[in-house]
Amino acid sequence: MEPFKRESFFECFLAAEKISPATLRLILISLIAVYMGFYHLFTAYFGEPTALAHRSAFLTFILVLTFFLHPFRGNSRPQAFRGLFFLDVLLILLAVGIEVYILYDLDELQLRWGAPTRMDTLVGSAAIFLVLEATRRTVGWPMVIITGFFIIHTVFGNYFPGLLNSPPTPWIRFVDVTFSDIALFSLPLMVVSSFIILFLLFSSFLIRTGAGNFFINLAYSIAGRLTGGPAKTAVLASAFMGTLSGSGVANVVATGSFTIPLMKSVGYRPLFAGAVETVASTGGILMPPIMGAAAFIIAQFLSVPYLQVCIHALIPAVLYFASVMMMVHFEAKKEGLRPIDKKDLPSFRKTLAAGGHLLIAVVALILFLALGYTEMMAAFWAILCLLLFSSLKKETRLNPVGFLSALEEGSRAAVTVGMACACAGIIIGSVYISGLGMKFAHILVMAAGGELWLTLVYVMIASIILGMGMPATAVYLTLVTIVVPALLELGVKPIAAHLFCFYFGCISAITPPVCLAAFAAGAISGANPMRTGFAACRIGIAAFIVPFMFVYDPSMLMIGRAPYVLWVLCTAVCGIVALSAGVEGWLFRRATIPERAGLVIASLVLIKPGLLTDAVGFGLFGTLIGIQKIFPYSAKVDDWFSGGFRPPRAWFAKDRNRLPR
Repeated sequence: MEPFKRESFFECFLAAEKISPATLRLILISLIAVYMGFYHLFTAYFGEPTALAHRSAFLTFILVLTFFLHPFRGNSRPQAFRGLFFLDVLLILLAVGIEVYILYDLDELQLRWGAPTRMDTLVGSAAIFLVLEATRRTVGWPMVIITGFFIIHTVFGNYFPGLLNSPPTPWIRFVDVTFSDIALFSLPLMVVSSFIILFLLFSSFLIRTGAGNFFINLAYSIAGRLTGGPAKTAVLASAFMGTLSGSGVANVVATGSFTIPLMKSVGYRPLFAGAVETVASTGGILMPPIMGAAAFIIAQFLSVPYLQVCIHALIPAVLYFASVMMMVHFEAKKEGLRPIDKKDLPSFRKTLAAGGHLLIAVVALILFLALGYTEMMAAFWAILCLLLFSSLKKETRLNPVGFLSALEEGSRAAVTVGMACACAGIIIGSVYISGLGMKFAHILVMAAGGELWLTLVYVMIASIILGMGMPATAVYLTLVTIVVPALLELGVKPIAAHLFCFYFGCISAITPPVCLAAFAAGAISGANPMRTGFAACRIGIAAFIVPFMFVYDPSMLMIGRAPYVLWVLCTAVCGIVALSAGVEGWLFRRATIPERAGLVIASLVLIKPGLLTDAVGFGLFGTLIGIQKIFPYSAKVDDWFSGGFRPPRAWFAKDRNRLPR
């Protein structure tokens, strides 16, 4: 099974039959990206230069790569071969010129903060413009519009009504604050330039050595022979790959091109197959250790070790995937689907023997972090371990081209998240100057009447709206300065507040109308993308409930005594099983309408921590299990509750075009 392949621009250049402007452009992109990768590996081991020099160098790298990879014109041609417009050349030269200006007189520039020269203001203004334009090309208009609102509010705050009214800020002061380590070069850019880039390089090396295919084959060998095997395999493979790619859409394309056709071939509806891949791929971003690069940023905001954030996020991620697994299981039982024949599955022992040595690098990464190494050194030594152990076998050994291609791909992967972090820095600076963050938090709390549950609903809606077309990390960075203070004001624990915003920023990838992961899955499955998004929301319904639960009881984030945390995990898993059975309408047999309602109620009280709710939930769940075991399904009960109405089967014909079993 070889679903995951990549080709770098460097390999495209080597395969070109003749030298052309397009191929020269490819090699130029490759050289910049490879040099960027080498630079960050070098600084990880030998130490970074001063903060401003290092972060501005990273910003220059990603700005130049952005204007090369996303030209101003040529949208009708493949992205890698678009013609370079004169404006792009000008922007590239401007980005390089700003970096030269910063490095030329670095110490004096820092001393002039608070009393900038006219040239400082011009250079800072140009930098802000470049970041906004590069963000528009990589992240999209939504984040640019949001950032523009904060800039306008800061500069022209006296024209805004009510609580939004604030004193205006002169443009010179705004640029002076923004073009500093308070805003543009602040914590988000520091995290991506020091930590995230190294983990992206590590992921790129893992994929280049064949870890992507190894994880997918390992998932098939584990879950393929179970009931609903292909769909459960898609869930496991997407969880594995999500920790590497950090992108729900990229995950759908990488694993879905193989898992969705296989799900359809054993009888799953195209709509359901696409929805399963959508939910599983999106959940990969929530699964530690990578978490779409957000774990590093959360750790820095909270001033806690990165590994601690991963530990806090583990139980919610497990509940998410447990829910998807059970949804798949009950759907397979309901539809009478058979598992894959053993002869068609890869051997677990052979798969582990072929690629198990690649897991040593992942284990080494976790071990280095547990031993107290910094994230930079842990990632650096993990990359060296990977290169060492991958060379033990010819199939996984990297040749020079593969090594350089991995550096290139890792650097290119940093462009989108890097631009999102740079743009978030401008928002942080604007909020710092205007004080809008505290005002917005006050407005949110007032609108909710001081009620925590209503504030959480408002935050959920805001997260999903902002997530329409924006990466999860960008959504989190936008919300952290304006929403998290409101949650903290109501007594929510900091880690719970940060993870709440991040989770709903991720879920926006499956919620219509802008459900990008569902559109990618729908294109592969052949089902309606919008309906795929609604089906994905049904399958991933636990993701809409669990964040509320860990806000009210942080023990779900492994905060508290170990026995109680373990008890909460067990009851929450039982609740997830009940919820999945209630939504799918199947436990041990088809469930009647009252049974489904009872299962949903039991799930909610089981997921909510508390001894009383646990007792009620277990009692109700146990009663329904007994009813399912003793009594057969009664259509009369459903007819009585539905008033005798049954929708014609033809209504669902579009989604029931299964292949022959």
